[in-house]
Amino acid sequence: MKELKEYINVSISLREEYYDNVFAMLMDFDIMGVEEKLDEIVISYTKELWNEQEKQRLLDTIRLFDTSAEIISEEHLVDKNWEEEWKKHIEAVSISDRVGIAPECKLTDLDNEIKIIINPKMSFGTGQHESTRLVCRLMEKYVKPGTKWLDAGTGSGVLAVLAAKLGTSHVLAFDNNEWSIENASENFILNGVQSQVKLEKLDLDEDILLPDADGITANLFFKMIMSSYPIFFKSLKEKKGILIISGIMKYNEEETVDKALETGFELIEIIYENEWLGAAFRVK
Repeated sequence: MKELKEYINVSISLREEYYDNVFAMLMDFDIMGVEEKLDEIVISYTKELWNEQEKQRLLDTIRLFDTSAEIISEEHLVDKNWEEEWKKHIEAVSISDRVGIAPECKLTDLDNEIKIIINPKMSFGTGQHESTRLVCRLMEKYVKPGTKWLDAGTGSGVLAVLAAKLGTSHVLAFDNNEWSIENASENFILNGVQSQVKLEKLDLDEDILLPDADGITANLFFKMIMSSYPIFFKSLKEKKGILIISGIMKYNEEETVDKALETGFELIEIIYENEWLGAAFRVK
């Protein structure tokens, strides 16, 4: 019998203006994933790595930026019967009239042309966050049938699934997190797009050489997007492709756009939801 994995979801109060700084620091922690909420983040650990010493290290790190940060709750989860958790916590989401996202058990709640099934691990990557919805809305406009796309930091795989359902001929989805690779692989099969999507475990660093593409989706942390513009540009240069980004808050708009223009992109459009923005660029 397969041993069930156990996790601890740690909810921490954190003001949104500190998200990017904290997320950069979390790269040094052995965590499974992070979920953003309103002035709150949820960090997931495997049970064996969560202890009093790690708790204090995590709090000390976060309080370097937000001195008022506190642990709100610690939720113990077992990797079983996730459907019951979805029924309790995760709702179907209509991104637009055309696109909707739901866990498998709530697919009938959607009345959209394109229905995306996302069975998330530990409630991440479900379309509940503004940044996911912003990228999806831009993808509807700019992803064309027969094109080749990359999904950088695929997470649950939701953007790669949408790219495939919008008619792309091929999608390369990648992430550096083992949890994401496992979850995305399951979701690609659930949506029947596994023949269109190639999934790889990769780090988005300066040494990576991405293949030529017609477009890239990158729903990442602000600092990672800023450092990755040259990588994305090289991949898109040959085809004068499109870059769609989010994970960026409104107050970082000017810096985000300026860096893209400096790299060689031109701005197509920016859209907003609450405090978040999504942007589409094209290689000049």
